[in-house]
Amino acid sequence: MSGFMNYTIKDNDRFNPLLYPEVRDELDKLFSAVYLYTTPEKENIIISFLRDHALHSYLLKDHCELCHVLTEGKCATGHIEALFDACRTNLQFLHSFEEYIRNIEVE
Repeated sequence: MSGFMNYTIKDNDRFNPLLYPEVRDELDKLFSAVYLYTTPEKENIIISFLRDHALHSYLLKDHCELCHVLTEGKCATGHIEALFDACRTNLQFLHSFEEYIRNIEVE
């Protein structure tokens, strides 16, 4: 993650993409970069990597090309990762953020 990004998430907050334009922009670019990978695991792989900085070994084995795109750092993800860090204790926000990621459509 380049630079220091800090987000404050309150107890009753839910993810609203309009309030986080930098996060939305990074997700748009990331999903454009992985557009051709059609595995049903794609969103879960992206969330796992950005939320926990980890990928299960079976995902690395079964989806090595997609995992490589994520781990090589060609797409900026600092804002996404900072938001995941900020919302770890607010499960409502975390789930709404993950649901947003699962429903991104690239045109």
